[in-house]
Amino acid sequence: MLEKRNRMAKIVVMVCIGAVAAFAGIAQAKDGGWGAERCGKQQRHNFNKFENKLGLTDAQKAEAKAIFQGNKDVVKPIMTSLQAERKNLQSLIHADSIDEAAIRAESAKIAEIQADLNVNRAKSAAEFRAILTPAQLAILKTLQQKSY
Repeated sequence: MLEKRNRMAKIVVMVCIGAVAAFAGIAQAKDGGWGAERCGKQQRHNFNKFENKLGLTDAQKAEAKAIFQGNKDVVKPIMTSLQAERKNLQSLIHADSIDEAAIRAESAKIAEIQADLNVNRAKSAAEFRAILTPAQLAILKTLQQKSY
């Protein structure tokens, strides 16, 4: 009797853990991911830190702001697409039946969007580096090596 009760308790605990995991996934999908807004604040904080250490002139600050502001218009629709595809993937993962091909296809879409974002990041970084002096570039490389 006691053994049967323990086994039943283990099953109940496992079901509860599964339900919590499922609800967490649903909440993440509805929220649009883990802290997208916080990520933007972190990027601004990082830029402010770099700006101070690089000793940017007012003209360089204005050029950098223009580069990053222009980049926002390019990135926004890509991020919207990425969030939608992540929601789709979460739905597939938490569906009643597993469709491996659909999960793989959705994962490939997300990887393609991530690649687009990375290419865009490289282009805007190159534009930013173009406004720096050789001394500032050396400082930037040192700072980047420390952050990796």
